[in-house]
Amino acid sequence: MPHRYFVHLAYRGTHYRGWQRQSGNTVSVQETIERAVTQVQSSPVKAVGCGRTDAGVHASDYYLHFDSEQPLRDNWLFIVNKLLPDDIVLYRVWEVDSGAHVRYDARERTYDYFIHTQADPFLAPLSSLYEMEGYDFTTMQGACALLTGHHDFRAFCLTPDRHNTTTCELREASLHDEGEGRYRFRFVADRFLRGMIRIFVFQLLRVGQGRVTPEEIKRALETGQRLGVGQARPEGLFLSKVEY
Repeated sequence: MPHRYFVHLAYRGTHYRGWQRQSGNTVSVQETIERAVTQVQSSPVKAVGCGRTDAGVHASDYYLHFDSEQPLRDNWLFIVNKLLPDDIVLYRVWEVDSGAHVRYDARERTYDYFIHTQADPFLAPLSSLYEMEGYDFTTMQGACALLTGHHDFRAFCLTPDRHNTTTCELREASLHDEGEGRYRFRFVADRFLRGMIRIFVFQLLRVGQGRVTPEEIKRALETGQRLGVGQARPEGLFLSKVEY
């Protein structure tokens, strides 16, 4: 009977084509971890992630599980981390029941989207640069409140027809002024759809510019009709908390 292990980790997604393994010469976080763990376990290992992140998107709180016929050695974490690049770090590993699942057992996920308004070479890989002078933050916060609740978010999904359902419970949508020209959007939900957060941010920034009204946000929720095509840039987005 194989052993099943959960792993708590984090990664900087700048140099990866997202979490999921892909065909061709693209490099994914999943494939990179699988290669290191397979080397240590001396047998092929498939890592199952708690969710998918797009190319360039980061995770400061992420979980995967894998099965292995071989139990883990005492210094397993140290050895695997030595094999991994510096932008992926495994924090903890522990054995779980064979039916435990990092994706299906997750009850809540939190995403943060970071924005800076002055060019900064140290923030650039981990935050998105936007010119936000003159934005109406009160109206943006009001639009955030409209998004919260149990809704059909078809209008805020890149590929709605690929999902069994586009209904989610968005428990928090908020905008925070971090000071010194830095801002953070936070979204908390039971589940998220493909592209959902970056579409949220794109449309909320348009609200701040006066190009979209809160009423149009509300109508999009009711009708499922997209408010034009566009997403915020990936580098500001973090999967920052997963609750089980």
